[in-house]
Amino acid sequence: MPPRSWSCVQVFLWSLALVASTSAVAAAPVPASTPPSAAGSDPSLSYTVTAASRDTLIALGRRLLADPRQWPQVQAFNRIADPHRLPAGTVLRIPVRLLARQAAAAQVLAVSGDVRGADGRAVVEGQAVPQGGSLRTGDGQATVRLVDGTVLRLRPVTAVQVEVSQRLPRVGGVLSGVRVQEGQVEVKAQKTTNGGLPGFSVSTPQGLLGVRGTEFRVAVDGHAEVTRSEVLEGQVAADGLHGKPGQRVHAGHGVVVDRTGDVSPPVPLLAAPDLAGLAVLQERVLVRMPVVAQAGAVAYLGQIAADARFEPVLQTVRSAVHGGAAELRFAGLPDGRYVLRIRAEDAWGLQGLDAEHTFTLKARPEPPLPTAPATGAILTATQVEFTWTANQDARSYRWQLSGSEDFRTLLEDRHGLNGTSLSVAGLLPGIYHWRLASERSASDQGPFGAVQRLELRAQPAPPAPPTVGPGGIRLAWEGLPGQTFEVEFARDARFTAVELLRQTTMPALAVTLPGTGRYFVRLRARDPDGYLGPYTVPQQFDIPNCLRDGHGGCTTSTAGPPILIGP
Repeated sequence: MPPRSWSCVQVFLWSLALVASTSAVAAAPVPASTPPSAAGSDPSLSYTVTAASRDTLIALGRRLLADPRQWPQVQAFNRIADPHRLPAGTVLRIPVRLLARQAAAAQVLAVSGDVRGADGRAVVEGQAVPQGGSLRTGDGQATVRLVDGTVLRLRPVTAVQVEVSQRLPRVGGVLSGVRVQEGQVEVKAQKTTNGGLPGFSVSTPQGLLGVRGTEFRVAVDGHAEVTRSEVLEGQVAADGLHGKPGQRVHAGHGVVVDRTGDVSPPVPLLAAPDLAGLAVLQERVLVRMPVVAQAGAVAYLGQIAADARFEPVLQTVRSAVHGGAAELRFAGLPDGRYVLRIRAEDAWGLQGLDAEHTFTLKARPEPPLPTAPATGAILTATQVEFTWTANQDARSYRWQLSGSEDFRTLLEDRHGLNGTSLSVAGLLPGIYHWRLASERSASDQGPFGAVQRLELRAQPAPPAPPTVGPGGIRLAWEGLPGQTFEVEFARDARFTAVELLRQTTMPALAVTLPGTGRYFVRLRARDPDGYLGPYTVPQQFDIPNCLRDGHGGCTTSTAGPPILIGP
């Protein structure tokens, strides 16, 4: 058993070497004079004696060990009777702890956003991270290459320490391992070529992950006190703390290590989401990427980069699933070409396989804001004044009018408009759609803004000439099914005082006026949808004075024979 003073990384290296060394010894032709039983008790390097080397343990100690005087430990480790005689073909196991080594720094390959070192200073591209050094990301991200060639991609709010970073110069090997305290790290581990040397490892507060060349992710949730790992290529040995049983995790699977160190059985990762419905051209400053949820997904994670290498990742966002869908939103991206990477997250918090989508963002110059007519306006006119706000990034504007919302057929298409208004005459009643775009130049136009809807309705026809009767009038006019009407009577054309107001559901009205003399009449229609149209042009008529005959009838003063008034 390893000493209790060893770190958790060393404990793991010991357990990994036990498996590796056992398989290596079994495969090698071990002579009878070399007992194999001690080879798995310590992380060790396999070394084969050749006839040309004429090796002795003392010579090997001078050539390979940090302290040449420790060659007797190699002798005891391999149970060799004669240190001066090593037959050709003998396979020795040399404990890694005895080998000469040099501390070697990791290197920061890329940085975006807020990333700081152990001293709290901002980290820059190309900076070295020594053994024992640490990195912490805020809203930023970083890519780090370790001494063995393993590449770590640190995502936002992640803390990582380089625990082991050493070269073994006399055997041409390296030792590499990190500790993830919190956050998420994506790992592309370098394959180990030196037989018996421990591979790259990751320790967390909950467990240990060991690999020999693979691609995987590890995430530490500090609040829930769990470690999650998803294997994308190869396999990972996941071991819990306190001697808890481990799991071999193969590609396409993931595990969760809880706060007690228990390792869950591997579960299949969710498949890559279907991104076929996403647009390849985005025309708004806020990029919205809707995703239809797949079975088992509770959230989606999206990453944006300038190219498929994802070096660096420009933004990372997460969106929970609501109503069977999720929407990833990215803000602040300049116009350009981007690659989007999306993966689903299951109820365990394990993230699935990636899907990628390439798109172009062309959102500038932003379109002006329409000010009139209001969207959905209903007007009774043949000439319309279109107005909009001024965009300081625009030299001119483009205005389009169509009879359909998809603008497949254009009724008007005006380029290079220098002002912020346009008057259009001769429009017939009907439904119209219009939109605007800003222009920096004739060859640099921004996207069109939201489509505005406009309805033009015909001017109501004036009422037919009134039929004036004794003290009253009959009116008739054109109407549409379902309309109601308001009819007003006044003594002046400006209708400063309404003498009489009538409402009717029919396009006709018979009414008795409250006196004789000159009147003006106007009316307006209310459509079934509540739209109240304009008044017609005022029209005038006269209610003549009259005298009553003996039967109570009215005889006008301007027609018929003279009236004789008697007692």
